[in-house]
This record gives sequence, C-alpha cells and structure tokens, in this order.
Amino acid sequence: MLKKLLLPVLLCSASVALAAPQRTTLTTENQFPELGHAEVGYDYTHREFSQNSRHEGFKYGTHEVFARVGVVDNLTLRLHAPINSYKPDYGKSQNGFGDFRAGLDLVAYQDVFSFPYVIPHADVSFSTGDEDKNLGSGETSYRFGVAIGTKTHEMFSWVLDVSYEANHDSKTTDEDDIFEVAFSWMWELSEQFTLNIEALVQDYQDTDNQPYLIGGGFSYKWTPAFQTRFFMGGWQSQESGEDLVFNANASYSF
Repeated sequence: MLKKLLLPVLLCSASVALAAPQRTTLTTENQFPELGHAEVGYDYTHREFSQNSRHEGFKYGTHEVFARVGVVDNLTLRLHAPINSYKPDYGKSQNGFGDFRAGLDLVAYQDVFSFPYVIPHADVSFSTGDEDKNLGSGETSYRFGVAIGTKTHEMFSWVLDVSYEANHDSKTTDEDDIFEVAFSWMWELSEQFTLNIEALVQDYQDTDNQPYLIGGGFSYKWTPAFQTRFFMGGWQSQESGEDLVFNANASYSF
C-alpha cells in the first residue's frame, strides 16, 4: 500500500525536475520542459582568439535567442537563432546572423527518482551565416551524442556527454569532423543556487589537435520559472588560438 501511495509522488517529483532549465553549459542535463510547456531564453558567448600563424587575433561574440518545447513525452525540440559579431584586432568588424540550429533531446532512460538517466541528443546546424564575413561555417553540420548523468549524496550531480559532429568548422581552421567528451560536476548548495565545474576535450579527426577546456560557473533560480547561468573557462593546446570563453544565459519556462 505504501508503494502505491508513494509512486505518484515520485512521478510528480520527476516531472517537476524535467520542467527545470539546464544548469550546465558543456553537457546535456535531464532538465527539460514538460509535455505541452516551453522555455525561451537568451544566451551570450564571448570568445577570444590570440594571433597565430593562421590569423590575427580577434574576438567573437554570439547573441542567441532560443526556445525549447516538450513535443511528446520525454522528447524536447530545441531551436537556436544566433547573431554573431567578429572583431579582429586590426581591420573591419562584422555583424550578422550566424548559423541557425535545431536539435532534439530524448530522455531514453530515467529512474523514478530522476537519476540516473541516459539522454541521446542530435543537432543540425544550417549554414545561414556568411562565411566570407566569418559569421558562419559555410556548411551544414550534424551532431550526435549521448549524455549519462547521476546524483550522489543528495547534492552532487555528474554528467558525462560524448558527441560526434560531422562537417564541424571552428571558423579558424579547415578541419571537419570532431569527437568531443564533456564532463560537468554540480554542487547544489540550495534549491536555487548551484556551483559547476566543467571540462571539454576535443579530438579533431583531420589532425592531431586535441585541445581541452576547463572552467566553472554557477546557476541561480530566481523564481520557479526564471533562471540565470554563468560560465567562464580557458582553452589549452588549441591550435585555432582560442584562449577564453565566457557564457551567460537567462531562461524563462512556462
């Protein structure tokens, strides 16, 4: 009898967790809009590239509006519309639309307590940005991946996300396919405030380049529907010259 009474409560708790916004930047967490609900938001990314033998130094900014919609049970549709800015240390700056992107996230497995979970995800990035102005890749790219996450000690969450992107273009190289492994660790200090440590390793398939990114940040849920998130990290061994990444995100669920 106790199990019968407890099961609806557990299912409801899992559903509430799915309605929350993403707290991670480099990985996919089991936080999605419920069926029939949506999330809209703004995402800003600032990237800095040092001068090297391939190009002069420059800064790259992306202002993106995005939406996530629960289309069917455990399946979320994502739409991303960026406006990019390219600012070289010397020369003319460029601004305009970047590559629009659409994606799907499927919660293929999730325990009744929401952890552990397995989330396959896929993205298609369309070549809507002007490649000649360094605002887009010039090619349609395809990304496929899977995220595995769990929770320990009722306050620490872990996510491992492995993905592969075909026709990837880093905007400063001619390299194509790329294999990535990302990791996120979260410390839930309260129901509103979470600290993150995240890392990303890339393996370019056309070269021996294997750069890695290490950073940290936090998320804060101001209301049950509104959250902000921040991340800053530094690249190592990146042949493209990229040094610094800063990301800020704000989202509203309804």
